[in-house]
Amino acid sequence: MTQETTAVDTSWCFGCGKENPIGLKLDMKEIDGVWTAYFTPKKEHESYGDRMHGGLTSTLLDEVMGDCVFRKAGRPAYTAKLEIRFRSAVRIGETVKVEGWITSRRGRLVTAEGRVVHEDGSVAAESSAKMMLAK
Repeated sequence: MTQETTAVDTSWCFGCGKENPIGLKLDMKEIDGVWTAYFTPKKEHESYGDRMHGGLTSTLLDEVMGDCVFRKAGRPAYTAKLEIRFRSAVRIGETVKVEGWITSRRGRLVTAEGRVVHEDGSVAAESSAKMMLAK
């Protein structure tokens, strides 16, 4: 995927923005073509029973895949379809690794995959997404 250039302010992005006071402030790094971030859920991220809310797991996956596409293409991409397979709960206080990578691109449509990985290396959730690059 070739790098294109578009200036976009992401400082208030809920997932990665550093200025959003209620945001997740994910710090994405590329490691061998895979965008990676770490997240430790706090009490305010709980669903019930000391488990992170599944919607937040979905947000982490959407964010890492979207950020991967954004950084590779140089412009925002908007989620057209998101599929998630939840495998096990993420516990409050457990640091998980969130990974995303691109699998294909056809015109403005980009397909990406991602996963949330427990500290022991097992997969908590995995996903695939179709994302449409902004014009």
